Amino acid sequence: MQGGVFLNNIECLRKARQMTRQELGDRLGVKPPAIYKWERGLGLPQMETAIRTADVFGVSLDYLMGRDSA
Repeated sequence: MQGGVFLNNIECLRKARQMTRQELGDRLGVKPPAIYKWERGLGLPQMETAIRTADVFGVSLDYLMGRDSA
Protein backbone atom coordinates (compact mmCIF):
# COMPACT_ATOMS: atom_id res chain seq x y z
CA MET A 1 0.00 0.00 0.00
CA GLN A 2 1.34 3.41 -0.91
CA GLY A 3 0.61 6.56 1.05
CA GLY A 4 0.28 8.41 -2.25
CA VAL A 5 -2.79 6.42 -3.23
CA PHE A 6 -4.39 7.26 0.10
CA LEU A 7 -3.43 10.89 -0.35
CA ASN A 8 -5.24 11.16 -3.66
CA ASN A 9 -8.46 9.59 -2.45
CA ILE A 10 -8.72 11.53 0.81
CA GLU A 11 -7.78 14.83 -0.75
CA CYS A 12 -10.10 14.35 -3.73
CA LEU A 13 -13.02 13.31 -1.54
CA ARG A 14 -12.43 16.19 0.87
CA LYS A 15 -12.16 18.79 -1.87
CA ALA A 16 -15.17 17.43 -3.76
CA ARG A 17 -17.22 18.08 -0.63
CA GLN A 18 -15.62 21.51 -0.16
CA MET A 19 -14.42 20.40 3.26
CA THR A 20 -11.38 21.93 4.93
CA ARG A 21 -8.81 19.88 6.78
CA GLN A 22 -10.09 21.50 9.97
CA GLU A 23 -13.66 20.37 9.26
CA LEU A 24 -12.58 16.82 8.47
CA GLY A 25 -10.34 16.76 11.52
CA ASP A 26 -13.23 17.90 13.73
CA ARG A 27 -15.37 15.04 12.41
CA LEU A 28 -12.61 12.49 12.91
CA GLY A 29 -11.21 13.77 16.19
CA VAL A 30 -7.78 14.51 14.75
CA LYS A 31 -5.85 17.70 14.14
CA PRO A 32 -5.47 19.19 10.64
CA PRO A 33 -1.70 18.52 10.51
CA ALA A 34 -2.45 14.78 10.65
CA ILE A 35 -4.70 15.08 7.61
CA TYR A 36 -2.04 17.13 5.84
CA LYS A 37 0.44 14.29 6.43
CA TRP A 38 -2.00 11.69 5.07
CA GLU A 39 -2.66 13.81 1.99
CA ARG A 40 1.05 14.27 1.36
CA GLY A 41 1.84 10.59 1.80
CA LEU A 42 3.85 11.27 4.96
CA GLY A 43 1.81 8.95 7.13
CA LEU A 44 -1.38 6.95 7.37
CA PRO A 45 -4.19 7.10 9.91
CA GLN A 46 -4.76 4.36 12.43
CA MET A 47 -7.22 1.69 11.27
CA GLU A 48 -10.08 3.02 13.40
CA THR A 49 -9.59 6.52 11.98
CA ALA A 50 -9.38 5.18 8.42
CA ILE A 51 -12.72 3.39 8.93
CA ARG A 52 -14.31 6.58 10.31
CA THR A 53 -12.89 8.51 7.33
CA ALA A 54 -14.47 6.07 4.89
CA ASP A 55 -17.77 6.42 6.79
CA VAL A 56 -17.60 10.24 6.65
CA PHE A 57 -17.24 10.11 2.87
CA GLY A 58 -19.66 7.21 2.34
CA VAL A 59 -17.09 5.03 0.59
CA SER A 60 -15.61 1.63 1.31
CA LEU A 61 -12.32 1.30 3.12
CA ASP A 62 -11.01 -0.49 0.02
CA TYR A 63 -11.84 2.55 -2.09
CA LEU A 64 -10.31 4.93 0.42
CA MET A 65 -7.11 2.88 0.44
CA GLY A 66 -6.94 2.74 -3.36
CA ARG A 67 -7.84 -0.94 -3.64
CA ASP A 68 -11.12 -0.39 -5.48
CA SER A 69 -12.06 2.11 -8.17
CA ALA A 70 -15.68 2.66 -7.08
